[in-house]
Amino acid sequence: MKKIKIQSIINEVTKRIVNSLFESIDIQEGSGFDSIFTEMKTKLPNITILPDNMINVEPYKEHEIIDALKSIGYEYKKPISGKLHFFNKKTSISLYLIQSAKKISLMP
Repeated sequence: MKKIKIQSIINEVTKRIVNSLFESIDIQEGSGFDSIFTEMKTKLPNITILPDNMINVEPYKEHEIIDALKSIGYEYKKPISGKLHFFNKKTSISLYLIQSAKKISLMP
């Protein structure tokens, strides 16, 4: 009887901890794009979010965009089929600058 009660308590605590972790992960992932945009907006005030969850950086020259990304912690990695790949070690987030369209995407 006592063993069943202890197991029940352990299951309930585990369930609450797991649910808390999943809620935290959802909040962090959902706000990631917005926080990147907000951070970039301080360096490049004329950028906009496009409906396809891309950041429009057309008003700026490529070197201005790259300098802004570097100043907020992204380092240039390598080109990937017409896109420049940047990575932030602190957040483990990759960004891709589509050179031909002057847009930034989180998707390669």
